[in-house]
Amino acid sequence: MSVTTSAVSNTAKAALRTQHGWRRLVKPYIYSTLAISASVTVGDFICQYLQRHHQHAKPSCPPPTFLPWWDRRRSAVMCTTAVLVSTPWNFTISRTIERIFPGKQIAQIGKKMLINILVAPIGISLVFTSVTLLKGQTISDAKKKVKEDMPKTYLAGSCYWPFVSFVNFRFIPLDYRPFVASLAGAIWNIYISSVANKTHESLNESKQSTSNVLYHTNKDL
Repeated sequence: MSVTTSAVSNTAKAALRTQHGWRRLVKPYIYSTLAISASVTVGDFICQYLQRHHQHAKPSCPPPTFLPWWDRRRSAVMCTTAVLVSTPWNFTISRTIERIFPGKQIAQIGKKMLINILVAPIGISLVFTSVTLLKGQTISDAKKKVKEDMPKTYLAGSCYWPFVSFVNFRFIPLDYRPFVASLAGAIWNIYISSVANKTHESLNESKQSTSNVLYHTNKDL
C-alpha cells in the first residue's frame, strides 16, 4: 500500500513540475512570436520598398492608393511563416542547445555556434518550403526552391549570424535570445524576403531581357 501511495505521489509531483515548466515557457514563447513575426514582416516591407521600381507583374486588381507597391498578401505569407515555422524552430533550437551546452564560457559558446551553423540549412529550407506552399505552389516547386536558393542563402547567413550568435550566447539571457536575434534579423529578413519570394518567372524575364540587350547590341555592331 505504501509503495502504491509513494508511486502516486511521485507521479503527481512529476506532473506538477512538467506543468510548471510548460507555464514558464508560455510567456517567453509569446514574446518570441511577437518579436520574430514583427521582424519578418518589417523586413519584407522594407524589401518590397527597395524592390518597388523592379516589380513587373501586373496586379490582378487595382492597387490601393496608399502604398500601391506593397503586396499585402506577400507580407501576410511571410508573417504566417514566421509564426508557424520560424518561431517554433528558433525557440526549440535555442533552448535545446542551451540545455546540451549550458553556460557562457567561450568553449560552450563555440559549441552552440557550431550547432547553429549545422542546423541552419534545415531552418532555411523550412522557411522556403512554407513560403512556397502558402503562395499556392506545389511540393515540387518547394523542392526546386530549396535546391536552387538554400545553399547560397546559407553561405550568406554564415557571414552574418556567427557574430550575432556570439553576442546572443555571451550576453543575453535565454528567455530573451529569440527576441534579440529577431532584432538583428530585421536586416537579414530583408534578404530572406527577397530570396524567398524570387520566382523562376522573374529570373527568366531577367535572362530574356539580358539576351535582348545583347542581341540588339550585336546587331548594331
